[in-house]
Amino acid sequence: MAKKKKNIIAKRRAQAKMKKQKRSKNKSRQSESNQHFFERPAISAIDAPPGFQAIPMTQGVIEYAKPLMDYVDKGIVKDPNEVYQIAMALWNYDISVKEGDFRITKKDIIKQIEQKLKLNTDEASDFFDMMVRRKEHLFPDEIQPAHPMTMFMRQEKHYIISEFNYTKLNLSDEIYDSTIEDEKVVHELNLMDDYIADGVAYDEWEDHFFQMKEKCKNRFENWLRLKNVKEYCEDFPHNIEVYLDFIFGYMHDDDDINLKNVTSIYIEEFFVDYLLRKVHTEPPEYITWPPAMKLFYQFLKEIGYIERPEKVTKLINKIEPVFVNILKERYS
Repeated sequence: MAKKKKNIIAKRRAQAKMKKQKRSKNKSRQSESNQHFFERPAISAIDAPPGFQAIPMTQGVIEYAKPLMDYVDKGIVKDPNEVYQIAMALWNYDISVKEGDFRITKKDIIKQIEQKLKLNTDEASDFFDMMVRRKEHLFPDEIQPAHPMTMFMRQEKHYIISEFNYTKLNLSDEIYDSTIEDEKVVHELNLMDDYIADGVAYDEWEDHFFQMKEKCKNRFENWLRLKNVKEYCEDFPHNIEVYLDFIFGYMHDDDDINLKNVTSIYIEEFFVDYLLRKVHTEPPEYITWPPAMKLFYQFLKEIGYIERPEKVTKLINKIEPVFVNILKERYS
């Protein structure tokens, strides 16, 4: 399903870009619309060489930097940004050497490694060499795709991907009594819908969106606790933050898209592209998004925001087995 439609999402993004350029009222809707735009297939539909997987460049850098993050986990480096600075220095050094640009020197980077990681010169030099080899191993130059924001990364680990065990969601049958705080969430969601429907510029509702998202997450967590879904009462609200970002903060060709009228093409895009492209997590954790979203829509019904969530939950049910198969193909 995803592979057959791999060009649909790319074409739709291109159409959306053209529409937004024509409509000045939406030019400031989000910073992404001002960035260089690429027509590209869904990340899950890009065929990587055997033993490799297609990933966004940002995720590639995160994976590459894992040996440096060990120093954060050990407490040697307090600020993760410092190790990412080293990672980028190493990354750019490798590129510059291959391009014949020697302005970035090995000596300078080794000194930076010494200072930040608390290593002596020999240890820092060995670490430098290891990271250079790591980049060559994970991202061989000869197989990289032409698209500048996508990379082929060697798959070093394999994961067991299973369908989500819904028997673990032993929801309480107790009727939920919405509170004043829930009513506030409904009001803010409706206000968010009005902003979108009226074509209000992003800058004018950005603050409201972040406040709404935080309140929505907190009330959903409270609802999960009362419904006895304690094992996922922290993870599921985080998942919903990602979904809200997609609905309200991502570029769509339908300018009035919201939680109520989201259609199958958007649900598909969320799972086959956006989620895998934007969220870097342990692969088995991806399967928690469908149940989180289905429970979220049940929550939205019980607080009075939506009358018939079944329309959306059916779309999620339809894409869920496709999504699980994609995860198995990518990570098993």
